[in-house]
Amino acid sequence: MTKSALQLTVLAGILLVLAGSASATTYTNVPGGANNGLPFASFGNGANPSSDSPKVGEVFSLTTAGLLSSFSFYALGNTTASLQLNVAQWNPGTNAKNQATNLVGPALLTTSGSGVETYNSTGGFTTVAFDNLGLNLNANTKYIAYLTSSDPTVTGIQFSRTQTTADASGFGIGNGYFSTIPGNGWQLPFGGSGFLSLQYTAITAAVPEPSTSMMFLAGLLGVGVVLRRRQNAA
Repeated sequence: MTKSALQLTVLAGILLVLAGSASATTYTNVPGGANNGLPFASFGNGANPSSDSPKVGEVFSLTTAGLLSSFSFYALGNTTASLQLNVAQWNPGTNAKNQATNLVGPALLTTSGSGVETYNSTGGFTTVAFDNLGLNLNANTKYIAYLTSSDPTVTGIQFSRTQTTADASGFGIGNGYFSTIPGNGWQLPFGGSGFLSLQYTAITAAVPEPSTSMMFLAGLLGVGVVLRRRQNAA
């Protein structure tokens, strides 16, 4: 490969890296790192009165439109279970902090496989991460990211939560909810007292403008044409 061809190849690689990573934004309410904090209500499919909640989730909103690429929750202890992530619209007109009639819209996303679970023996928690989501989110719209499990034996899982005055991430709006009976509404646990949020980390990317995408594609096409001409001339 000639020197000029190598330079063009490197340029194309740089363009690809910049396009994929320059606009990524990470939101988390545990900026110092996740921890085995206060336990959230039990999650699982055990029959009541086991106190299991078959759905638990976090309400969030973005100030600008974005592409949700990754979402993680943190479970107490060394957790291994079949878990799915779902994202649905949260009804901003009727939902209150502590009422059993809260409803969500149809799932906009449901992962086909389980999340990747990574146990931190020092912190005593398990990160449950869902990557490569690719879900477009509108600005100033309330959503809920929630967990379910298709395994009927899953029971008694505790997720780490925070109880502080505010969520400074600019993403979560401070409400972690559970649904005690699927389809019959959501509640804020512990009587709705105080600020309650599941510990989470989310990664979003800006939705590219059409003109930006066209310019990027044109640039890559131009690089390819130049490389082909140089190869033919060699």
